[in-house]
Parts: sequence; structure tokens; C-alpha cells
Amino acid sequence: MRLLIPGILAATLAACSCGGQTCSASAECGAGFVCSGGTCQLAGSTGGGAGTAGGGDGGATGGGSASTGGGGGSTNLAVTSIAISPATVTLSSLEGSQPTQDFTVTATYSDGSTRVVSDAEFTVDKLAIGTITAVGGRFTASGIVGGLATISATYASGGGSANAQATVLVQLEFIRFIPGTNSNPTLSRFAGASVSDPARAPNVVYPLDRVVFPQNVAPPDVQWLDGNTGDQFRVRISKSDFVFNSYTTEDGNHHLQLEPIPWRSLAQTNPDLDATLVVTRWDSATQELIDSAPVTLKFARGAVAGSVYYWDILRGRIVRIDDGTTSRTEFMPTPPDAVKATPDEAPCVGCHTVSPSGRYMAGRLGGGDNIGAVFDLTQDLTPAPAPTVWPVSNGSMGAETARWWFSSFNPTETRLVVSRNETGGNEMAFVDPMTGQFVSVSGIPGHRVTHPAWSPDGAKIAYVSFPNPGSWGGDSTQGDIGVVQVTGPDALGAATIIHQGETLRGVLLDGGADSYPSWTPDSAWLAFGHGENNRSETAKGSLYMMRPDGTELRRLDNASGGGATVVAFQPRFSPFKTGGYYWVSYLSRRDYGNAQVGTRGKDLQQIWVSAVSENPQPGQDPSQVGFWLPGQSTASRNISAFWAPRACRAEGAGCTVGSECCSGDCRSNGSTLVCSPPPPERCRREGETCGGSGDCCPGTGLACQQNVCIYDIG
Repeated sequence: MRLLIPGILAATLAACSCGGQTCSASAECGAGFVCSGGTCQLAGSTGGGAGTAGGGDGGATGGGSASTGGGGGSTNLAVTSIAISPATVTLSSLEGSQPTQDFTVTATYSDGSTRVVSDAEFTVDKLAIGTITAVGGRFTASGIVGGLATISATYASGGGSANAQATVLVQLEFIRFIPGTNSNPTLSRFAGASVSDPARAPNVVYPLDRVVFPQNVAPPDVQWLDGNTGDQFRVRISKSDFVFNSYTTEDGNHHLQLEPIPWRSLAQTNPDLDATLVVTRWDSATQELIDSAPVTLKFARGAVAGSVYYWDILRGRIVRIDDGTTSRTEFMPTPPDAVKATPDEAPCVGCHTVSPSGRYMAGRLGGGDNIGAVFDLTQDLTPAPAPTVWPVSNGSMGAETARWWFSSFNPTETRLVVSRNETGGNEMAFVDPMTGQFVSVSGIPGHRVTHPAWSPDGAKIAYVSFPNPGSWGGDSTQGDIGVVQVTGPDALGAATIIHQGETLRGVLLDGGADSYPSWTPDSAWLAFGHGENNRSETAKGSLYMMRPDGTELRRLDNASGGGATVVAFQPRFSPFKTGGYYWVSYLSRRDYGNAQVGTRGKDLQQIWVSAVSENPQPGQDPSQVGFWLPGQSTASRNISAFWAPRACRAEGAGCTVGSECCSGDCRSNGSTLVCSPPPPERCRREGETCGGSGDCCPGTGLACQQNVCIYDIG
């Protein structure tokens, strides 16, 4: 028969055998006893009053508040130090598993006694790596991000307090087998050592060596040259605390599309450390392994959110790619009719620009000298024709509305600077984007102007001056960069030519055409294209950057590829800077990947993106090796890329449905519908738009950056 002894009686029986013995420290006494007055006494019986047992956890003593775990009691002794156990631990996460580890705290008191305590408070410094219960100390790895996290514990007792730290290292491993590739015998084939044979080694052509990615870019399609039927390939990407192996069988396309989950983990694990990509070929003819040359991948400590709007020439439409995705959206399939050169001319929007908030897009309808329009990107633009901010007319019914070619918004989105009459006088003019009416502005430069670009701080407008007489800005063999000061509302000051295109003739390319100036988001630098002609489908071109006064000129060879065969055009800075970088998109006819899934040998313009250091050293090329913007069509020429925040309305703006709002919530403020913070049950998750960090789900490590909830790893 089993006898169950109540807690108080059990403690009394224990005291009969252990209490009263002499001691110098509580550690010399048995469980449930403390050293007091030189003798072992039942915990809770000291301090001038009888304690209560508290359900088997020991009684309270003399008003003391420090409690013990594992059957220990409370004491009014001051804690002097604590220790966390284990002090260090390594956890392995396979395929996103979430291993756990329990931590305990042992307290040391003023009399030298020690005991395990249960009410220490735990925290972890990197929520992306894992979480820990505040009481109890159970750490759970996220399975998403690896690396070293610091566990902290604090404990107070008897007027004293102490803290301690421990570390937990989480290591991630992922393995994939592309359908048609079995784990057996594949793994055994790749178990041996590789041989050196450059002639048979895979030649990795994408991603490029030393590329810098932002945290949230969609995973690349790894592409290489060479391979025969029956061969197998392993793509291995590794860095400290992360390894990914994916196996595929040769299908004639020489590529492997990486998956989002391992790629996300790679990007966020130890982002300051380089990753190494190696493609290993198992040669079916010789049954030997041959490694490619290693490719170094770098990640910025930050994400670049937003959308890229560009012209897909094959579709004849502006399309959108949102950050982190690999698909394009034809958000406006049927633009309004323009002034048509022929009756069957299809409607289109060209020479577009996007406003600083990402809410509005302006563009010229149709080809040639044509009417302009402004669209609200937070509206549904799929009806035929797409709605405009103000009614447009091509003159077939009523007066024709304003014509322009290139345009740029001011920071408050209350003015558009435009170029008009480009095949005539190339004039600068100004339009109210909410009405479509031209606005009188004093001080407009008197010389020929195209490619206007308003600075983000609103203080200056850059432009291309003196294009070829009679030519439009998209087809000119000459041009300089000018800057005009904005001195007040609808007032301009002095205009200055800060760079002459002819000064670069023969430096790298035999050309004198500067084109397409673009401001960094802090208005500290201007990028521009330079070459024989600003036609990106035929000419040679390179990228440059300089200060707004024309000083500190430098060529962006790391981005464009450098050399006399460079074919890069139309630099456009993202409106964000993050991770110590600006981010610039540009067009290039360089090969993307191989011929099977890329553009190798096709000479097509594609959109590339490069990081550019915020604080370059004198004479340094601040640009980094770029990456191909995922989601483009490799069968089309893609041009005129503009990067903007996700199109959504800020909190407090009028709305009709929640999808218009950054917060996702549209409700009444008592008199009208406005975009409002979401209730807790509809908090915004990773990748969703947001109006502020309070919109993102709490306790997830998400922060609202550039209108999107993303993990803050800074």
C-alpha cells in the first residue's frame, strides 16, 4: 500500500531527522532547510513567525519574497548572484524544426547558500532566432533564423537583485530533392571527394560573384553552363550556422530555382557574414564529382520593400512587381485612349513616373507628343478604360487635355514638373496633378530640357539640357546634366549645368550623351546614364554618380559590369536607404544567366538592382555587384523602372474599403470612413502593408518599414 503524506506532515517528519544539526551555511542542511543561528532549521520557521507551506513549495519567511523552485522554500536572505544552466547550448534545426531547451537559474545568497529558483525572469535578445518563456525559461528556436542568441535572467530576493547571461547557438540545415531526383542513390553519389577538372566543372553564370542582396529579395534561379543527360547536380549554400543542399538531375536547362523558406533563412542568419554557393556536378560518364568555382553571396542588414513599375515592351503595358515576389501584375490592362496616330493604335501609358508616397502614377498616353494622365494606384484600375484622377480627353469629344512627355512629382505630390514639345522646343513646364492644369512658375530655364527629376527634399530639380534639336529625350546623342533651385512655391532660382556630356567622350565610351538623372533618397547624390545614345536597346552606356554640384564624379562599374562593352542605362534610385546602402535599379543588356532559362545571347534589356554605399570613400566605386529583378519576362525588353512604396493610403486618409489602406482597415471616425489602425485580431503579418509598427503583430519581431511589415534584424 502506498501512503500519501500531506506537505506539512512530510516537512515535519523531515525536520525530525535533519533539523537542529549545527551548520555554517544552508548548503550543509538537507532539502527544505536553511542555516539560521548556527543550526539547520525548517525553511519558513525563521524570521520571528511561523511560515505557511504553500502547497509543498515551502513557507514564506519573515516577510522575505524570494521563492525557490523544485520544492525549495522562500527566504529573506539577499541574493548576491545567479547562474544560468546550461551556460551555453547548441541546437540543431532540420527543415525548420523548432528544438527547445529549458534553462534553470541557481541563486547564491548572502550567507553563501545556493538553490534553484523558479521565479527568475528570462528574456532573449534576438526574437528572430527564438523566444523564451518569461517564467520557466523554455527557449524555442524559430527554425527560421540561425545564429547566436543571448539569454538573460534577473532575480530579486531580500532586497538584493542579480542577473546572468547564457548563450544558445541555433544551427539550421535544409535539404531538397527536386522531383525526379531520389535521395537514394543520390546522396551516396555525392558522399565522395571532388576532383579538379575546370573543363568539366559547372560554370555558374547566375547569381554573380560578390552580389549584394537585400534581406527580402525573392530567391534566385541558380544557373550554370554544361551538363549531360544522366548527370546530377548539388547546389550547396553555406555560411556560419546555416547549410542548404539541393539535388537535381540534368534536364537540359542547367538550373535550380531556390525555394523561399531556405533562402529567407540564409538571408537572415548572420547577415554580416558572406555565404558561399558551390554547384557540384556528378558526371554520369565517369561517376566523378567536380565542383564549380565558389560564388560569394552577400546580404545587407536590411530589407528593401516597395513595388517596381516598369514598361514591358512585349505586352505594351506598365506592369508591377512587388517586393519579395517572383510575379508581375498587369494592374492596368486598358488605359484611356490617347491621341492616336492611326485609328487602330492600341492605348498605352508611357514615360511614366510614380509619386513619392507610391499612391499616384503619371504618364503620357500613347506615342509621340500626347496627352498626359494621373492615376490613383490605390484604386482598382482594371475597368476599361482605367479611371484617372481627373478626366482626360484626346480631343475627340471636347477640348484636349494637357500634353507632356517626361514628368516627376514634388515631395508633397502637389506639382508635376514635365517636359513638353520635345520634338520642338523641349520646354520645362509644371502641372497640378490633381486637376491636370498647367501652372505658371517663374524662373523656368530657357534652354532645351528633358528628363526632369525633382529632388526628394524638394529643393532642386535635375534635368538633361541641350538634347539634340528636334529629337525627344528617348533618342538623343548629346546632353548635359543641369540643376535648378526651387526657391519657393511655384518659383525657381538659378539654373546651373553641373556636368557636360562631352567631357566623358572617349573616357570609356565614344559618346557625349548624359541622360536620366536620379536622386538618392536623401538628395545627397545624383546618378545618371552616359553613352553614345540614350536608346537602351541599341547603344552602349554606363552609369555614373556625382554630388548635386557636379563634384566627386565616379563611374559605377561594379553595378554595370564595367569595360568598353558596358550596356547599362536609366539608373533610378529606390526611395529608401537601408542596411548602409542606397538601392538603384537600371537597365542592362548584359546576359542574365544561361540561354535556357535566362537571356544569354538575346541582347535584351532587363532590370537589375545594385546596392550603393551611402558613404563612399574618395575615389571609390560605391556600387556593388547587382542582381536581376525577379519576376520579369525573359522574352521581353523591360525598361523605365520606377521604385516606390507599396501603393496604399496612410492612416487618417479617406477610404471606401480596407484594401485601400496601409493598415488594411477602413472604418468610421464618427463622420466619415478613414484608414484606421487594425484591431489586435487583424494585426498585420509579414509582407502585408502597414501604416506604422503598431499595425504589425506584436511579439513577432516585425516592424513597419516602407509601408510593409518585415523582420527587423538591425
